[in-house]
Amino acid sequence: MKKEQKKRKRRLKRKNIFLTLFFLFLFFVFGYYFYTLPIRTILITGTKHLSDQEIIEVVGIKEYPPLFRVSSYKMRKKILELSYVQDVKIKKDLFGRLTISILEEVPIFYNRNNHKLVFASGKEIESQTLYGVPVLTNYVPDEIYQRMKVEINEMNQDVLEMISEIEYQPWRSDDVMIDDTRFFLRMNDGNVIYVNLINWDKLDTYMTIYSSLGTAKGTLQLDSSLGNGITFTPF
Repeated sequence: MKKEQKKRKRRLKRKNIFLTLFFLFLFFVFGYYFYTLPIRTILITGTKHLSDQEIIEVVGIKEYPPLFRVSSYKMRKKILELSYVQDVKIKKDLFGRLTISILEEVPIFYNRNNHKLVFASGKEIESQTLYGVPVLTNYVPDEIYQRMKVEINEMNQDVLEMISEIEYQPWRSDDVMIDDTRFFLRMNDGNVIYVNLINWDKLDTYMTIYSSLGTAKGTLQLDSSLGNGITFTPF
């Protein structure tokens, strides 16, 4: 009996040693696989103004290095340093795919006075690229400027794209200030618009107004607080 028990114990020990070595072998094999697994596919989503090549060069993965030896934290930090990036998420999978999901800043107008591109988030950066956004042509007092940014950010995107230039043009009568929040807008279609901050949301109806004008071009006044406050004067 004792001899049989000893044999069983030896068999169990051998079996345990074998299983331990087997799992260590698997751990080594898979560990080596993940350590040396190269980046096989790079998928970049959410970009409009940034190129894939620019992002790849910024994070230093041009040569497709081993996937799990590249720090997601460091890649994210480098991408967030790009002016046009608001947020970024990075994912890796076991097949060598690296996915970079980018949330870009949305440009809403260009301030020619200080040569800065203004984004929907309120962020401003020095830039010579306009990206097809309206151009603010002159200086606007700080308080009114901040209010103007909010109004532009909330307006209909299709209408915003139809604006060519924005000029701060307060309404004065002799030396009396009547309205210090009035702006003059030049539209890409040839019309011009007077609008103040309190009536800025009326611009969202511009597509309807435009379709009702036919081929006529002229001046729209949306700065009145009376009724619809819309007056059109042909050129």
